[in-house]
Amino acid sequence: MLSNDPPPVRGRAACLVAGAPGGVTADHPALLELRAAGWDVVSVATDFPADDFPPDARVRELHGDSPAERSDVVRHAVEVLHHKHRFELIVFSGRGGLGARSVQAKRAGLAFTDTTLAVYLDANSQRDREADLRWPSCFAEVETDYLERFAFENADVQWVPDELLAAFVKRNHWNVRGDAVRSLQGGEQDLRKSDARGGSQEPPRAYPPPSGRGAGGVGSSPPLVTVAIAHYNLGRYLPDTLATLAAQTHPDLEVIVIDDGSTEAASVDAFEALRTRHPTFTFLRQANAGIGATRNRCLELARGDYFIPVDADNLVRPDMIAKFVTAMQRNPDVSAMSCYFLAFDTDAPDLRPTSFLYAHRPAGGPHALAGIRNVYGDANAIFRTAALRAVGGYGTDRGTSCEDWEVFVKLVHAGHALGVVPDHLFYYRHRPGGFSRSTNWFANHQRVLRQFAHTGTLSPAESLAVWSALLGFHQQSEQFRHAAPPRRHRIADRVHAALGWVRRRFTSG
Repeated sequence: MLSNDPPPVRGRAACLVAGAPGGVTADHPALLELRAAGWDVVSVATDFPADDFPPDARVRELHGDSPAERSDVVRHAVEVLHHKHRFELIVFSGRGGLGARSVQAKRAGLAFTDTTLAVYLDANSQRDREADLRWPSCFAEVETDYLERFAFENADVQWVPDELLAAFVKRNHWNVRGDAVRSLQGGEQDLRKSDARGGSQEPPRAYPPPSGRGAGGVGSSPPLVTVAIAHYNLGRYLPDTLATLAAQTHPDLEVIVIDDGSTEAASVDAFEALRTRHPTFTFLRQANAGIGATRNRCLELARGDYFIPVDADNLVRPDMIAKFVTAMQRNPDVSAMSCYFLAFDTDAPDLRPTSFLYAHRPAGGPHALAGIRNVYGDANAIFRTAALRAVGGYGTDRGTSCEDWEVFVKLVHAGHALGVVPDHLFYYRHRPGGFSRSTNWFANHQRVLRQFAHTGTLSPAESLAVWSALLGFHQQSEQFRHAAPPRRHRIADRVHAALGWVRRRFTSG
């Protein structure tokens, strides 16, 4: 909810996002410093109504409410305000990772490209826990730690007013940059000098484009993108999938469609008919080898700087590839980026579903939780072709799923950075008989966990998070094991004991 629905700002506009529903109090240190430096400040709380949000953002997330979801709500609310006030500066409180999704949106070129995003390190959830002598006890707490670190490390400006807190996060291997702002006493220029992504004075290290076609930066010629489709008995859906790819706004595509030994005559006929409908696409057939091997064959054939696998029954939005490419060009240090999606199970005659079962909005981390859940995103992601080849592509196991989750883990362990484009770029067809739902989840999970035998160049911060989470989850389970049973259970135990005594009394007589 906005603080008293503030009037339009007339001077140098700044937005301060509080870390609590109560909003920003009049004596908040950041508010006082900003005003003293001459900023007109709109202060914002975090209990926003969703009426002005895009319809996609209102679709229930697959895993329910979470710290990442709350950060997504903040992103949309602040974006609405930004359109109204044209902020030159947006400051997020450090607690809760409120700015994480906004930072992701700016990195991807979706929003806030005309303003400076700052994180004010006024609080930290991990330090609060440690003050209570407590380790992280649940998925949400570990995710919160990640979002707080991600938002701070990737903000345009790091505002660090508390030297003790700065020392604490440094001990936990956060990257506190040398240009972090301690105070505004030196003038407001420190809060408007940098744009960490897409226009910074010191751009990040570039990943060398493999073909020289301009894959490395914004403004160069459009890079070639290879789209890979593995098809098996999905002839009912494949025509629509290919139609959405033919409608892409990105001008330079290579689409490779491989039929992986389909056994249904209708699917084989549909596949063959599509050769004529899409003469610029490449259609190949092979004996059944499995989805991993089929995607690897596409990877071997790929000529594109970027590689995007698309499931043969999904639908993609017209701007999916263009947005993916823009995001990768703005982040030359990132090897792959996933995105949000909307799940549907109804017909979509116009290739754009209108009702959805759920949305999936991956956080992109932390790796500490990647052995529990796929925190990185769906297979429908964009990869630098050279990076995916360097880790050997996809696993070729038969009878198990989660090859997408597995390949993300392989990339991280090989030292590659991953990212998320925080936009719903495709529609995921939820089929009860889909491969990921018809395989054994123990075996699927085991497939992913084997990659954790090769953690490689995992960062110190991620390594520390893994062992902290393990210890915290263990202590939580121990507390549950030793906790007193609920009153109803104690009563039931007493009744059961009494009945046993009566039974023994009468049988012994």
